[in-house]
Amino acid sequence: MFRSQRVRSSFLAGAIVVSILAGTGCKKNSDAKGTTAAPSKSSEPIVTSLESESESSEKQESSSEESESSDPTSGESSGEEEFKQEALKLAQELGVKEDELHGQYGLFLKYVDCIDQNTELGTLKDYVLHLFPVVADHLKPEDESYFFQNLSELRAEIGETMLSSAAEFYPGSNLVLINEKGENGESGVGYTIMYHELMHFIDFSIGGEHRSNVYYTGTRFAYPEEFTDKEWEDCISTETDFITEGGADYYTGKYYRKTMEGYNTPASFLSGIEWIYGEETVDRLFFSSDSAMEFILLLQDAGVSDQKIVNIIRTFNRETYGSNGLPENPVRMEDVLVDLYESKKGSGWKEDKVFMQILNEIHAWTIEDYPFEHEELKALLLDYPAMEKMSQNVLSQIDQRTPQELVRIFKLILLDGKPYLAADLFTSFEFDRNEAISLIVEYDFDQEKVISYEYYVPDYPKWII
Repeated sequence: MFRSQRVRSSFLAGAIVVSILAGTGCKKNSDAKGTTAAPSKSSEPIVTSLESESESSEKQESSSEESESSDPTSGESSGEEEFKQEALKLAQELGVKEDELHGQYGLFLKYVDCIDQNTELGTLKDYVLHLFPVVADHLKPEDESYFFQNLSELRAEIGETMLSSAAEFYPGSNLVLINEKGENGESGVGYTIMYHELMHFIDFSIGGEHRSNVYYTGTRFAYPEEFTDKEWEDCISTETDFITEGGADYYTGKYYRKTMEGYNTPASFLSGIEWIYGEETVDRLFFSSDSAMEFILLLQDAGVSDQKIVNIIRTFNRETYGSNGLPENPVRMEDVLVDLYESKKGSGWKEDKVFMQILNEIHAWTIEDYPFEHEELKALLLDYPAMEKMSQNVLSQIDQRTPQELVRIFKLILLDGKPYLAADLFTSFEFDRNEAISLIVEYDFDQEKVISYEYYVPDYPKWII
């Protein structure tokens, strides 16, 4: 959960917060160089596989027949190789795996140098180190200066959160606030909470310094600096809180938990966006400093009217927080995804079993029963009990664990563009680093058949103490 700077100011006036560590912020290393290697997407899970795997193909080694002296780029290649070896050595010392670097060796050196000099990170440093794959995949060179300035000021404190949430992130102060009444030891829950909050840090830091609210004036969507005096009188905020929270859950799932747990409907909605438009679109919606306008333009391109867009945003924010007021004409997430699917891919959404799985998940978790615009959805979609039955059917094909160990129903997750079913697992009260926290299923959605499955055991960093 994130809190605005306005809220934080009033909070600090009335709450006592205990700092973990105090010190100076880090200094950016402007001499470190980055590489131009194309980053891969989300890291492969570290898993204990319970299914047989196909034999891997042999790697062929290639060597150059030309000497370095005859190659005009040999000096540059030598420099890049030096960065690579230095980064790999440093990563090994810090307990960061090579596949977490995503080929961004120079950037990793700069990243580690910055967090090393930030003496306020405390044991949060272990989490931030493993946050690097997200940075490697999404940080643009032109935004590095702003990002590293924020990273130099990132800190964690234990105190009283505004609500009963386990933790909150305050973007104006780069502060992760841990609930002093919560569980601050190692656990699967704590692991997920910390990465969710750090994903908010990434969201508010990686897209550059410019960030402006978007409002609807009654005739157009605009930024405050564009308003006339008259437009100020009746403007309506169109901030997309559901992308902020759902996105933090979505990417925590992709990179760290391998299932989505928390903000169920907005996270599943983003799965639908990725399934329709691809990774680049959902990346742009979340990591952009202008998420609201990106979402508005996406809907406008699909022919959605401005007033309906306002209703969509207000309904989705209500679905996320449960406290915002509903518009007079609320709009279901399932209806919006069907409209976007038809605009982008045509009318075959009923036959798309992956897409239908996403719609079923949203329907099962929706807080209130809004009317459907697409009447046929009412008869097509599964409710929560039916989704539980579907999950039992999946489990019946897996004989390694009992159904009681599932925390919730199976939900779809896209890993490197491929759909899987995944579910949270109960973990023991006594913390065990070798215990799985989620079950990932490779699934044939058309045949409703399990192909393979894996239990995901994360590499837990240290926790805030």
